[in-house]
Amino acid sequence: MKARGPRRLGRLLPEDPERIGGYSVVGRIGSGGMGTVYAASGEGLHGYLAVKVVHRRHAEDPRFRERFAAEARLLARVNSPCVARFVAADVLADLPWLATEYVPGPTLRHHVDRHGHLRTPMVRALAVGTADALRAVHGTGVVHRDLQPNNVVLAASGPKLLDFGIAHLGVREEATRWIRLRRYRRAVRDIGLPEPSAPEPEAVPGPRDRLGTPGWTSPEQYKGRPVTTASDVFLWGSLVAFASSGRDPFGVADPAEMARRTVREEPDLDRLPPGLDDLVKAAMAKEPRDRPSIDEVLDRALEAAGHRGPSNRAAAVRAVLSEDWTDVAVRPPKPPRRLF
Repeated sequence: MKARGPRRLGRLLPEDPERIGGYSVVGRIGSGGMGTVYAASGEGLHGYLAVKVVHRRHAEDPRFRERFAAEARLLARVNSPCVARFVAADVLADLPWLATEYVPGPTLRHHVDRHGHLRTPMVRALAVGTADALRAVHGTGVVHRDLQPNNVVLAASGPKLLDFGIAHLGVREEATRWIRLRRYRRAVRDIGLPEPSAPEPEAVPGPRDRLGTPGWTSPEQYKGRPVTTASDVFLWGSLVAFASSGRDPFGVADPAEMARRTVREEPDLDRLPPGLDDLVKAAMAKEPRDRPSIDEVLDRALEAAGHRGPSNRAAAVRAVLSEDWTDVAVRPPKPPRRLF
């Protein structure tokens, strides 16, 4: 499968910086309402980093800076081969920035829209990889809340989960919380990020009722009920169904109709591979209490991929990605063409 991403980076504009931190800016990856993402290089680096720089109007908002710093701390705590790796950040800069590994490749949405659904082994690997990414995210006490095809990149090594913009704390801490908190604060100091003022790792500041993408929002969130890890499990099921069929599980319509379908109608679960069909159906139960936990989702997805009862989940995930995520030819984009 050739998963083609952009062939070239976007050209830099006159107002774009030449350097961010210690990195040289090569080109633009994209720009949105919150900021601009640049491809950057540096001494000793192979390939690019993706450096998100906040727009000035947001940089002047203390509340937004607090939110951006929280997003950086969340990324620094997540450890999974299927989550874009945190590299560095400076949230106190004139224009705050955040650098992660650059993940070349198209989004799942782009690839499916252009080439159709994924073949069965790729669907199984996607199911395992994204479940492992959510397990790592939930392990830090965070609910992602925006797992959808535009936030998953088809990289050469596997699916990569991006964007923690509307994530928030949603997991009850267990008995080892204070041990992990001390380790977390030490790691934060080591990478030079300001520590949160709260006594625990915090939610990303902002409205807790902010919805995700229409049609990619859990029923309970549409109803105004608490968003938990079970909400991410519902979106995981939606993502796997989309990759398998090539269609949005609740179709396409205006936001109000998408909300009605999500709350009241059953999703389109056509073409799911054996072993994933019952799991995805359970994951997309209307009531959060009826859905499996993310640990159960990962174990059952591994079993569907031929790794029954793994004693070492991390090794099993790597094995599935190595065996089933095959023939993905992705090249980093070339620098932008120079104007003469």
